[in-house]
Amino acid sequence: MQTVTSSYARTYHRTVFAILGHAILDKGIAVDYLDGAKSNFLPCGSFSMPDPQKAHPQDEALLQLVGDPLFRRLLDSLSSSIIITDLSGSILYFSQKAYEMYMLDPADGAEGRRIDDLFLSGREGTLEVLESRKHNQINSVFFNGVEGVARRYPIVDDAGMLIGCLSEALTTTRDSRLDDLLNSFMRLKARAASEKSRESMYSFESMIGSSRCMADLKDMGMRFARRRDPVLLMGESGTGKELMAQAIHRASDRGAGPFISINCAALPGDLVESELFGYVEGSFTGSLKGGRKGLFESAEGGTIFLDEIGELHLSVQTKLLRVLETREVQKIGQRGYAHADFRLIAATNSDLPEMVRNGRFREDLYYRINILELRLPPLREHLDDLPLLVAHLMQGICGPQKAMGLRFSPEVVEMFMRYAWPGNVRELKNVLAYAYCRMGDGERIVTPEYLPARLLEGAGPASSRELHMVRPLRTVKESIDRDSISRALRLSKNNKSMAARMLGISRNTLYLKLKALGLDLTGK
Repeated sequence: MQTVTSSYARTYHRTVFAILGHAILDKGIAVDYLDGAKSNFLPCGSFSMPDPQKAHPQDEALLQLVGDPLFRRLLDSLSSSIIITDLSGSILYFSQKAYEMYMLDPADGAEGRRIDDLFLSGREGTLEVLESRKHNQINSVFFNGVEGVARRYPIVDDAGMLIGCLSEALTTTRDSRLDDLLNSFMRLKARAASEKSRESMYSFESMIGSSRCMADLKDMGMRFARRRDPVLLMGESGTGKELMAQAIHRASDRGAGPFISINCAALPGDLVESELFGYVEGSFTGSLKGGRKGLFESAEGGTIFLDEIGELHLSVQTKLLRVLETREVQKIGQRGYAHADFRLIAATNSDLPEMVRNGRFREDLYYRINILELRLPPLREHLDDLPLLVAHLMQGICGPQKAMGLRFSPEVVEMFMRYAWPGNVRELKNVLAYAYCRMGDGERIVTPEYLPARLLEGAGPASSRELHMVRPLRTVKESIDRDSISRALRLSKNNKSMAARMLGISRNTLYLKLKALGLDLTGK
């Protein structure tokens, strides 16, 4: 008995006649073409290429197999097209599905003709397999232009001698089923990416701060999330405008859709339009083949966040105004328009009304985006949230376990409360990271010597109001501990062991801290 397998040979020790998946087994010959499967397979090794002009003894077995009427009926019953060629590239078998798929009249006949006479891809496809003894997946292009999604496999005998090639085409690129399959795959891929992105986004629950100022901000943001009108976020640099935009998006009915964030100030002036609206192939020198999707199109069904919108050039502002009014996007080089379904959230740290008065920002665009305005307060206006912010930021800088062991000297606490924080929360994070890097490995107390010089110079003498706001270090520590423990219990769904691991402490220590802080077992 002879066995014919793919480039990784599985030996069959008894006579079998069946179709198993895509493995076709017959008395004396077997063809197995499980793509890439190497489990339980024995490598065929390296063999010299036989001279195609000389008849090989095993060719007779292959000819006998493809001439068997039952074998041909079995292959004709498959939903994919099958083509078998000999060593010279001559077609020994051309299935009925292949005739249908490549739109060839069976009366014209394909068997007996060379593969590269019928297929433009014959040399790169089948003949390459016969030379390399390796399978490939180059699409098959028929002489009439029909393109098949194909795979090819070398056929070898028990002795490892190559005797032919089997080609399989699942469908053609003209088959609408392939488009449906690819579209479904892309939708699933986009959905998975969206879910992953959504999980990493900020929500109103994850925003740090319990002051009246922050409570009002969260409440207004949640109200805006229920609307579909544009939102304009106003605030200084570092106040968390993008985090608020993410929270609004996530809480909205578009939360499952994409969130596309663009920093308008970072876009090169000559590429702003192509980035925002996209372009068609050949619209300008250097454009990509097939064109490019714009960011508004990428935000379909979701939210587009334009940070630093005041930096947009007036010409782009004009085009943006039309998009907002008509909900239609025109790519560069495109004649028509395409409908766009998105929600706009814009942000700026500039004085847009002043820019309107100076002619640097379109007045009609300003009123078009400024329907739901939300001002994010600077850190100096909600210093009561400083302990919670410090605790949260330190966990991100050095991890929960080390953060729990750190303390801040009364002098540092006083300086933090007196400093103006022009860079807001972003600057606070940078200051904490700087201080932690300067501390020695065994040190646990942050003192003024570890702070940046600008903080020492900018603190100035304390006012009576600021002194009133300074709280004892013990109170600050308790506030930090209380917030960290409550968040850990909430994230672990009240699982004490998991919460203790997140905090870097033992379960018994967690219970002691709950008791000392007057918290119940749920951290409330």
